[in-house]
Amino acid sequence: MDKHWIQTEKVYDWITASLQFTKCLTISYRDDVLIDEVCGNFSLANHSRQLLWQSLLTEPITGTIVLNLQQGDLSDLCIFINGKKINGRRGNTFSRTVQNFESLEILRTKDVVIRGKYCLDLNYILPQGKNELPFDCDAYTCFLTDAYCRKTGPESLTFREIGQRKEVPVLLPSGKKIILHEVTLCKEGSLGVKLPNGCLCVCAFSQVEKLLLCAPPGTLIQYEVTSFSCRVQMITKIKHCLCLELLIDICQSVKVTHPATIAVTALECELRPSSHPLR
Repeated sequence: MDKHWIQTEKVYDWITASLQFTKCLTISYRDDVLIDEVCGNFSLANHSRQLLWQSLLTEPITGTIVLNLQQGDLSDLCIFINGKKINGRRGNTFSRTVQNFESLEILRTKDVVIRGKYCLDLNYILPQGKNELPFDCDAYTCFLTDAYCRKTGPESLTFREIGQRKEVPVLLPSGKKIILHEVTLCKEGSLGVKLPNGCLCVCAFSQVEKLLLCAPPGTLIQYEVTSFSCRVQMITKIKHCLCLELLIDICQSVKVTHPATIAVTALECELRPSSHPLR
């Protein structure tokens, strides 16, 4: 028999963990206007037109747009508001307030990479007689959204390891002492809440948790969301604000791996001659 070398993945640890936390969303009222804020990052590396935000409502919206460029210049960028091109200018900050705000798009005009952040302050005009929202939690729908405020799934969540791993001595029931590692993981995403009057509020969240894993230096952390749920569990009203407490449940699979090469002693199979078919 000959030795054969196989490249594979060595698993140091593999756990399924449940992460549950709450997020508060505050809705401010001014007369019959609902206030909302939407922020996000953008990066342009090609000449395709990128949609940053689009209204899905029939009610009119007034919005204040702020673009802050971290790389590039406004003279290298075309801005489209409601499909209409806005004349270019120099600098790295753009701000404008728009009545009947429907969409925001951007397009780079030169072969340079443009990166930045956008923030939208949105004022929704509520239909007459519907400015009082109910206190029934089941009347509100909560779900994950992407950077364009569109409903999506767990794949829109981002995951990263932060900080340094710490060695933690652990005593097993048998009395044996082993060393595990405290790993700090950060999950980020955006939640959308559909109100009973049809309006949509979006808020970003970032949650940090610590896990004890067998994760020596050089190993990789692989993360997968196996299920996600979100619901409004409590509603309170303070003056002109409605506070929604969102309960988020994430079931996650966390695996610690490292590339490995193993030796296998075996006979090499030979192909059956085509002239002798099986009968």
